[in-house]
Amino acid sequence: KLKLKSKNNANIFIAETDQGEFELHSDIIVKAGIKIGQIEEKDFYSALDESSKLIAFNLCVKYIGAKLKTEKQIKDYLYKKDYKTNTIKAVLEKLKEYGIINDSTYAEMYIRSNSNYSKNKLKQKLRSFGVKDDNMDSFVEEIDDTPTCFRQAEKFFKNKDITKENIEKLTRRLASQGYNWDTIKIVLQKFKSEVGDDDDWN
Repeated sequence: KLKLKSKNNANIFIAETDQGEFELHSDIIVKAGIKIGQIEEKDFYSALDESSKLIAFNLCVKYIGAKLKTEKQIKDYLYKKDYKTNTIKAVLEKLKEYGIINDSTYAEMYIRSNSNYSKNKLKQKLRSFGVKDDNMDSFVEEIDDTPTCFRQAEKFFKNKDITKENIEKLTRRLASQGYNWDTIKIVLQKFKSEVGDDDDWN
């Protein structure tokens, strides 16, 4: 027989076995009709699997809190907590079913909160969070990069003279920020006209 002892968290009990200690959730203990000190090994592994999913789910809800998370972020979090793949899969399905995680919603909110980024920069960031293109494309394609690119250029020249050398530096900076060449050319025209344009810049 296995023994149970209460953990600091009143909802969690520790099952002591020859293989070590395992966490069992009180809800699963009640559901399985397990009594303290009377848990049979044949019932243990089924209860352990269900407990693992419930404990992991509650842990994720607490982890998410008021800030949205992507599916990948949750998956990485649970792997670091040493949860098994089948538990992680079950938890992710439940989180999605309850609408607690949704990568499309995450992409929309992230884009709204980072309107100073170029479209390419936004895509790069969202991909690094595990968001797939089909969950972001409809939101990204609505963005007009030109106003943001202008703001970046004006910020660059706030404490700099408008010279050909600085315009070339600005060109490289805007490109590194993910703005495409057509957008950069539109923005540069305003500043190039102030120092005299020439064919070498086109």
